[in-house]
Amino acid sequence: MLASDPSRRILVFLNAIFLIFHLMLAAFLEVGAHARPLSIDDVLKIQTVDGADISPNGDDIAISIPRPAGPGEVYGRNAYEIDPSRNDIWLVNRDGSDLRAVTDGGPDAAGYWCPHWSSDGRKLAMLSTAPRGEEPKGGDSARLYVWDRSSGAPRRVSNRAMMTQVRYGSPINSMDLRAAGAHSSTVCRSNDENAPFLWLDETRLLAVLMPEGERSAMVDRFARFHREVARAGQELREGELPTVSRADSRVEGSVANTAELVVFDLAENSVTSLGAIPAFPMFGALSIVLSPDAKRAAVLAPRRAIAQHLLAKPRLNFGTWEVENALFVADLNAGGPLTEVSLPEGAQYPVDLAGWSHDSRRLAVRARPTPARNAAQLWALDGATLTMMSLTPNEDVGPLFPQSGAGDYAYWTDDRRMLVLSGKNGAEKRWRMIDSYTAEATAFSPNLEGLNSLSTLMNGTLVGKAKVGHFRYDREAEQFVNWPTAPLSECNPLAQLAADFEDGSLVVSLWTTAGPISHTVSLASSTSILDYDCTGLVVAEKGFDGSTIRSLPWDSDAVLLMERNTHLAEVLRGDRRMIDYAHADGSAQQMAVIFPPDYDPSKPYPTLFWVYGGYSPRSVNNYFFDPHMPGFYNLELYAAQGYVVVIPSIPIPRGDTPSEPFGAVAGGVLPALDELIRLGITDEASVGVFGQSFGGYVVNALVAQTDRFGAAASIAGASDLATNAASFDPAARGWMGADQDMSMNQGIYESALDFRVDPGADPSLFYRNSPLTYVDQITTPLMLVHGELDSRAPLTQVETLYSLLRRRGRPARLLRYWGENHSLANSPANVRDIHRELITWFDHLLKHGKARE
Repeated sequence: MLASDPSRRILVFLNAIFLIFHLMLAAFLEVGAHARPLSIDDVLKIQTVDGADISPNGDDIAISIPRPAGPGEVYGRNAYEIDPSRNDIWLVNRDGSDLRAVTDGGPDAAGYWCPHWSSDGRKLAMLSTAPRGEEPKGGDSARLYVWDRSSGAPRRVSNRAMMTQVRYGSPINSMDLRAAGAHSSTVCRSNDENAPFLWLDETRLLAVLMPEGERSAMVDRFARFHREVARAGQELREGELPTVSRADSRVEGSVANTAELVVFDLAENSVTSLGAIPAFPMFGALSIVLSPDAKRAAVLAPRRAIAQHLLAKPRLNFGTWEVENALFVADLNAGGPLTEVSLPEGAQYPVDLAGWSHDSRRLAVRARPTPARNAAQLWALDGATLTMMSLTPNEDVGPLFPQSGAGDYAYWTDDRRMLVLSGKNGAEKRWRMIDSYTAEATAFSPNLEGLNSLSTLMNGTLVGKAKVGHFRYDREAEQFVNWPTAPLSECNPLAQLAADFEDGSLVVSLWTTAGPISHTVSLASSTSILDYDCTGLVVAEKGFDGSTIRSLPWDSDAVLLMERNTHLAEVLRGDRRMIDYAHADGSAQQMAVIFPPDYDPSKPYPTLFWVYGGYSPRSVNNYFFDPHMPGFYNLELYAAQGYVVVIPSIPIPRGDTPSEPFGAVAGGVLPALDELIRLGITDEASVGVFGQSFGGYVVNALVAQTDRFGAAASIAGASDLATNAASFDPAARGWMGADQDMSMNQGIYESALDFRVDPGADPSLFYRNSPLTYVDQITTPLMLVHGELDSRAPLTQVETLYSLLRRRGRPARLLRYWGENHSLANSPANVRDIHRELITWFDHLLKHGKARE
């Protein structure tokens, strides 16, 4: 009937058109709401979860996460994106319900971070900068706080400052505290900060305190410099005290830095001091390892830097082997005190602690006789008599880089014997079973192909994997035997996380005392593990539309716990692509590319190369393309301004001779540029290059070899390698007894950059690899961005290069940010300004035809 009525047919048609129009309008409005470019404000709002801890009963999860980098906070302590003094602690149930904040640091510009539950799940220990009394806004140190379920509020445990580990850059006051039976450090933020405290039981905390009146390094790393400058100014005005800092190469540093090891008993409201220990802030780590029965604590404490002329040559390692350590043992049941171990001949320089025997009587220690050796031998310490025995008197064991946790070279199989691995991979690898009481060694063959991932579970069971499955060490059979999988129902709190990479994903499972759990979870590269237990994982996931914290049960669907950064869903982004090309040496390489959101493939675009020596991207999800990358380092900011952004591969060969980075960098960059021009992606007349740190050096090296870039920006880059390698850390003022050792540049050049020698031994090597040597060849407009307190390259590196360019009439711009460090991210105001300067610089030179003026 309706179909035969023309008027009705017209009405239906008009209604359909009207509906389609409204749908299109709604879609347009929705896209319009989302279609805005990424801004620096968006980036500064990004919150990156710091850490999490699951309560022992599995019900509550404590999560530490920062507030956005907005007004009202206190800055200048760390790079803004990892500064815990803006953090708060949240609790959420495992099922995602009852999300609530247990701290509110915003009004005081205070931070709460590093949450760790007591064994009964009633108390939550944490660090905080919350001020009390006359303390300034934002606090003046990190102190220990405990939140109790009965009170529902955090309370300060002590007014003394905690010894805290500085995040990023040179490791100051590194910590390595391992709980009873644990084989890794207690963590505040993975790969950035370890905790200076750990729970001994339900009410007692072992903690490391600063001396009375001193401040935590996390708060004081850069503030100390400004206080010292002000003090020197006052002393100059008064004219009564010399304003001198003395260093003497002939005198080894004295014990000028100490810490105190204490036990807080929250039930008794008492404090027991175990004694003072040396705490040289640079190199190594203050390691405290509890025995499995929690009755003893072994302490490896950095005493002083080793005089550099005594160090091994060449310096295959740097930092961790350049400190003289003292070894202590404390009886925790007796309340201490700490007793220093008299180190025997051949073990005067202990390197790291491999852990206690199952019965808590003996401790495995790596040590060397002199600092002139880049290798160490294995020793056993008797916990009762404090005497040491050499277990490998004629052979070195372990890796060049000491472990932050139990060594992967010596594994206790029972109360007295250790399985020790020495030699390199392949034919030289050698297994031995060594008796820690007699030093008797017998050859050991695991009879398993590809045995790897050895690990000791919390109950002392030694387990591992091979090509044909999982295996455990059987003490009676004295051999590895098949280790069958166990059901999830047999999991217990002693379970340990195991991880493997399969097809580009991280696959994790549990190893428990009953066997490896058959359930596994696959994680994308954008996912980080915060904590785990028998119920499942707690993970943080970063995405283009925001970030989430989820609970991932082993045998059911994921549960959303917390959602953050939802403002990123409003951002319009461009495509990403991996493009193949050939290096100048003919080798196959890849470049990662971000296109502008409105990219039109029919025309070439202005292009920016982000460079970093030795880095080769393997996917569009590489580190530098992280959509949550902080500050002006977020490369999508430049794609949002209409640039194609490229990360080329820049391999730097290593061989039998020292590395030559200067001549190597162009071979990975210029062929990538040629390929983009050939593909019609890049406008050859509008190409810029920028990079930071070693990337800043690469920029300087490139413009000294080619004029193909219309603009360049070198951020925190070196120009004269000889003077840079031997430079002091400018922020070391006030670190008495450590200021001449706080720069790691010499070790970085000799080891990490593979120069192998210092500038005095081979001056021509440093000369020919220094961009400053070729300043006459630099014609590209070059902007130099640098921080006053850059620990990797002092201001003289850019001031000298700028001055010589200026003398020659070359286009150059110098930006010096006072009080800023190597990452140039201490202040959001500086982050904004650098971003604006970079965009203005490249727009002016590449988009407005000014490159060749």
